Amino acid sequence: MSKLFVVATPIGNLGDMSPRAIATLQEADLILAEDTRVTRKLLTAFDIKTPLESYHQHNEREKAAQVIARMTERGMTVALVSDAGMPAVSDPGALLVDAAHAAGIPVLCVPGPSAMAAALSASGFMEAAFAFYGFLPRKKKELKDSLRALQNGPPLAVIYESPHRVLDLLRAIYEVYPGLTLSVSRELTKLHEHTLRGSAEEMLSYFTQHEEALRGEFALVLRLPQTEEKQPASSVGMEAQLVDLMAQGHTLRDAQAALIAQGQRKNAVYAAALNLKKLAAEQLNAPDA
Repeated sequence: MSKLFVVATPIGNLGDMSPRAIATLQEADLILAEDTRVTRKLLTAFDIKTPLESYHQHNEREKAAQVIARMTERGMTVALVSDAGMPAVSDPGALLVDAAHAAGIPVLCVPGPSAMAAALSASGFMEAAFAFYGFLPRKKKELKDSLRALQNGPPLAVIYESPHRVLDLLRAIYEVYPGLTLSVSRELTKLHEHTLRGSAEEMLSYFTQHEEALRGEFALVLRLPQTEEKQPASSVGMEAQLVDLMAQGHTLRDAQAALIAQGQRKNAVYAAALNLKKLAAEQLNAPDA
């Protein structure tokens, strides 16, 4: 009978490769890898000689169909790996796993290193509920919109980012959620592993001043403000707060996001913003004295 194993591999430290993962890869008939060059080095380190084929985001739909057909025709044990961590989590693999389920092929997991889990553990945040978002959009507007949408989810959000774009991400986080607390982990499990925790302003300031720290992959854990725990401000008071933020250079949209991040209820903030727009329109249309 065919089986598909989803196998975790180290995210930076070979010492995290489990005995079960090694045995699974050794005993499989075929290994599917995100990047065969990366995985070949791992296999060589553990003297694993199982046949290796590529399975990545550019060929996964076609490859998944081919592999499932082979597994259906003859009994095969296939192991799926990514470059690092758990396959199918912010990495290729979900299509193959889904196809295996649809074909009635058993799917087994060999768990192990995960940057998401490691970052959560190192953050020290005690909230139990979280959501994993992987990499957010690169464009500034789409990035800010995605950050604002996090407010609708659990209290913790886990995000990945590259060293080349992490400053842009931190800057956007500060603009959308000025008072937010977050944990920033980099080089997880590697020699220069480092986790910092503080306000959005503190994290932006630190990494702006320490360019040498902009190395390796980043995993961020955001502790999002919980608006339901806050008392809403009066509509008039909130309008004044919006005006004050706009006087500091924020757009009306960013000012709304800032108040929501501080714990004000969304409906009250949006109502205050609408009142401001109506007042502005009335002033524009008012006849000259």
